[in-house]
Amino acid sequence: MSVLRLRIAAGVTAGVGALVLTVLLTLTPEAVGLFEWARAKAEERGRAGEALIFAWALIALPVAGLLQTPVARLRGARLGAGWALLAGYWLFVLLLAPVAWQVEGLFPATDGPGRSGGLFGAAIGLVIGTVVYAVVSGSVFRETGPGEAPPAQVREHLAAVVVLTAVCTGAVVGLVLGRNFPFPRAGAPAMFFPGGILWGLHAGAAAGLLAAARLRPHPDHGHTAATADFARTGTALLVCCLCVSQLGWFLPGWVVAVVGVPAPFLLFMAAGRSERVGRWVRFQTVELPKGALT
Repeated sequence: MSVLRLRIAAGVTAGVGALVLTVLLTLTPEAVGLFEWARAKAEERGRAGEALIFAWALIALPVAGLLQTPVARLRGARLGAGWALLAGYWLFVLLLAPVAWQVEGLFPATDGPGRSGGLFGAAIGLVIGTVVYAVVSGSVFRETGPGEAPPAQVREHLAAVVVLTAVCTGAVVGLVLGRNFPFPRAGAPAMFFPGGILWGLHAGAAAGLLAAARLRPHPDHGHTAATADFARTGTALLVCCLCVSQLGWFLPGWVVAVVGVPAPFLLFMAAGRSERVGRWVRFQTVELPKGALT
């Protein structure tokens, strides 16, 4: 069996095994600590799935590390650096749990209008998804290529994780702020979807690239320019959504939604036709360091 297949098998086994173990421990009457907390949260607002996501992630990370370690040894990857990264990611998920439940009230309840309570679980999955993938896939265990220094590899990996996590976090923040936009309340549809996701994603990308620039071993002027572009585009999208949302002062929410949904995309179209708008709005993708998550 190839090393790639071994990595995939180890990752799948870790994910499924951790899920089974999480469910069993959470349902055990004698369970304490994390699993008692997960059960209490599930009973509090019927959010069993969201609580289990954190419990599963905190189990899956070390289990995946144990299963990926022998595979990493076959690859000639650095085990010590990999476990140091894994410990940092595990601590990140652990510290994120109480923060997430503090802002839980900003999301709709499971039995709320439209039964859209899954938004909270989706947000959690997005924010911790990158770090979970980094461990479950074995990419935390970095291989040293010709002419590559191990610290540089770790920095490139961390930079990629920071950027993706910031992008997902920004999208979630934009979505939540848009949904709870109160000035006027009928203008919230223009700030929610897709506007909130788009300006939040660009703002998150700008913040992530800014942080990643300090992690990478060598300064990259291309990334500096990309950071500025993402920041300008995010600002322009936010201003666009704010302007459209003001229609809510004298129009019903459904009309604001009809106008607000295409507004950000029309802004991108205008940027392609107007040089002045194009200075502020630019369509681009987030570029990650090559091989940072492989």
